[in-house]
Order: sequence, then C-alpha cells, then structure tokens
Amino acid sequence: MNPATLTTHNPSTGEVLATLPVTPSDTLSTLFAQARQAQREWSKLPVKIRASKLLDARECLLDQRDALTRLITAENGKPPFEAFSAEVFASADLLTYYAKHSHRILRPKSLPLSLFKYRRSRLEYAPVGVAAVISPWNYPFLLPMGEIAPLLVAGNAVIFKPSEVTPLIGLEIQKIFDQAEFPKHLLQTVIGDGQLGQALIEQKPDKIFFTGSVATGKKVMTQAAGHLIPVNLELGGKDALIVLEDADLDYASSAVLWGSFANSGQVCASTERLLVHESVAAEFKRLIAAKAARLTPGDLGAITFEKQKLVYTDHIAEARASGAEIVFGGEFNSDRTRLAPTLVTGPKIESLKVYTEETFGPVVAMTTFKSDEEAITKANDSRYGLLAAIITGNVARARSIASRLEVGTITINEVLYTAGMAETPWGGIKESGIGRSHGEFGLLEGVHVRHIHEPRFQGLWFKSPWWYPYTPIQLELFKRSLELYRRAWTRKLAALPGLLAQGIRTLLRDRRI
Repeated sequence: MNPATLTTHNPSTGEVLATLPVTPSDTLSTLFAQARQAQREWSKLPVKIRASKLLDARECLLDQRDALTRLITAENGKPPFEAFSAEVFASADLLTYYAKHSHRILRPKSLPLSLFKYRRSRLEYAPVGVAAVISPWNYPFLLPMGEIAPLLVAGNAVIFKPSEVTPLIGLEIQKIFDQAEFPKHLLQTVIGDGQLGQALIEQKPDKIFFTGSVATGKKVMTQAAGHLIPVNLELGGKDALIVLEDADLDYASSAVLWGSFANSGQVCASTERLLVHESVAAEFKRLIAAKAARLTPGDLGAITFEKQKLVYTDHIAEARASGAEIVFGGEFNSDRTRLAPTLVTGPKIESLKVYTEETFGPVVAMTTFKSDEEAITKANDSRYGLLAAIITGNVARARSIASRLEVGTITINEVLYTAGMAETPWGGIKESGIGRSHGEFGLLEGVHVRHIHEPRFQGLWFKSPWWYPYTPIQLELFKRSLELYRRAWTRKLAALPGLLAQGIRTLLRDRRI
C-alpha cells in the first residue's frame, strides 16, 4: 500500500517544508485517459504553434526565477548560484532551443532512393502518445524539464512523477505549464515513491523516460519489457578525467575541483575517477589539495538524499581499511548535512569501491598512468560509459584519445557542464543508459518515424516488376540489374542496353495476375 502522505525536508537544516498527499494508484487510469484525450487534440496543432507555447512557459519561468532558485536551494540543497545557473538558467535556455528549432527538426524530410527513381519516399515524425517521465532528486528542475519540454512540443502528453525527495520542485514545473495555459491534462504531475512509479508503468504509457540509478533503471526496464514499452534510461556514471603531462596544472586542478565537487558531487557527470600522468601527479595533488582547502560551505551543497550518506561512509571506510591515502576530506560536518570534499589515492585504489562503483558525492579517486594507451585502457575499464574529460595542452592529441573512449560525451579542457547544454545530446552507453536527452536527438526520442512511399508522378501506373507471376524474363531483369553494383563504370555502362531491353520485356509480359 502506498503511504497517504509524503513529507519533504530541507537537507541543510532538516526543516519540514511540506507534507503532501500521495497520488492514489487507483486514480492513474483516469489520469491516463485524460492525458490520451488531451494528446489527441494537442497533436493536431502545427509544431510552430506548440513551440510558441514553450515561449509562454519560458516567460512564466523568468517571472518566477528568484522564487524557483530559493525553492531549489531549500528542497534540493544546492548553493543559490548553482540552483540559478545550472537549473533555472539552463532550463530557460532549453525552452528557447526547442521553441526555435523543433519545427526544423520535426519537418518532414525526403529520403533519396538509389533505385526506382519513378517513386519517392519521405519521413514524417509522429508523437509516441502519452509518456511517463520519472525524474531524480539531484537536478529536480532541469532534468525533468529537459524531457517534458521536447515531449510536449513533439505532440505528446506527459504523466510526470518527480522524486519523492524533491516533490515541491516538481509541482512548480506543473505550475509553470499551467500558468502558460497549456491544455488541461496535457501535463499531469503525480506524487509518490517507487511504488507509484511501478504503478505508472502498469498503466502502459507509450514510452518511459527514467533518470536515476542503474539498479532502479534495470527494474524499470524489466517491468517495461513485460509490456513491450520502449524506455529512455539516463543512469549512473563513474566518469574519468585524464590529466596529460602537458596540461597546465593550475588550470587542470581548478577544472577537477569544480568537476568533482559541484552540487557536492551529486551529478552523474561529475569526475569520480581521476587519471593523472605519473610525471605530474605529485604536483597536481599538491595544487588541488591547496585549492580544496580554500572552498567554503557556501561553495558546496548539502547532501540531498539521506541514504546516499551510507554509500559515502562505506566507500571511504573501505579505502581507509585498505591503507589508501585520504589526501583531504573524508569527514562529515557535525550535523552530517555535508561531506567534506574528498580525494582518495594509493597503490590499491583501482580495486576499491571508491574507484569502481558510483559514489555520487564529493569523493574522487585518483590513480596514475604512464602512456596515452594506458590512460585509455584505464578510462574504459568501467561498466559505466557516460562522460570522460581530457585536460591537455595539445587538443589534437586529445581528439585522438577521445575517439577511443567508450562514453557518450567527451569534453576536452572542460568538465561536467555539457549535461546542461540545450543543443548537445546527453546520454551514455554500457550501464549508463539507453537513449539521449537534449538537442535534436532528445527531441526525436519523443516521436515515431513514419515512412511514406509514393509515386513520383501522378497518374504513372504500371505493375511492379517483382509482382506475380514469376517468370524467367523477370528473373533475367534482376540479374542484369545487379550489374549496376559493379565497381567499374565501364561494366555498369555495358549492362545498360540489355537492362533497358529486359525492362521493356518485363513490362510487356503477360500480367493476368
């Protein structure tokens, strides 16, 4: 049984922010029926009109930007700057991108045909229908907005379940689209925990968009498979950052500092594995330790999800027990709302959970390498494949390394932030997930591709040469046609007269069937 209410807290202070009624599972069928009716009408509108509504939503977001920033800081625990820049600002940019570009991306496209020039094909994009969006607590505004906005502009309806840890922020997203006067029932927000998420899947949405842990993603995929529901899964990461020996170490240490500890490391794209060339490792370690010591509590967010603290404790305890060096950090503050930024290293580090398993916090494990080949091998030695970064003075060298890294995104001389870019696709391989969000590819996740094949010329009627009855004449036509695939143009040209003659014989053959 689902609990009747859900209580949300400020992770920095423990203050109760609200107690909300949980959406009863037995009401979901009604919500889905309402969504399907709303979606049928919404999908009839031209893409340009649907896209213009995103600008209305953007206006509502901008009007409430300060209140949204305060709420994100209160319920999620981010510093105000991160709440504004990484969530509110990035969401406004995302709405702008889809408002400007959706019409171009979803415009029907012609598909060139190599054979049968008397016919033509085109592609259209049809909405999937009613999508379920199940979003996480670490970026509770940007991440769901990055799926809801493209789904709506593509002509879908959405049933949205925010994380039970940050439901108030999810309800604010609902308010924005309501204030922008999107059709009633087109976006509906439900409140509850994982049990409600399972109940959503049992309603057989047309597609599921889930962002969260690998373990839960596998459960979502298993349940969806029972109904043959397609899924888009944005899961975890154990992202590697490679510091080459030619890197500016001041730049590199600053990059690692932010890439590892922004949002207190509660980012699937954060640096969790640090690979530093052995010739510069000692100096790099000294620099980053000195910079970490200058961070203040205002630079770091609170730990949003209480259960995550158990992961940090486990990973650090194992590292200590193995004799690993805790270069800095490793301790909670007095009220256990924050973990100090932590760097762990040592000769056994690559066998420890802090290096191999997702920590999802302000903890980074450092190892060294001797060559580019070794760096690539170590970076790829992970069941995750979301993001990797390279810091170097030679971008051409970095491109060569990047082309061999088994991840969805590689940043060169930059870290982390591409997950928030509206234009670029975001997603991973291996156990980091399936599908993409943001950009053109994110929009296309919300549509079916419809292929339409038609005559090029009106009134041109003749039976196709592969229709019944099968005859030796027909077979000879296809044998001669195969000569057109020869490499040599002379052989292709030599085949044309016989092919033309055989084509005429085929058209004139007895076609009583």
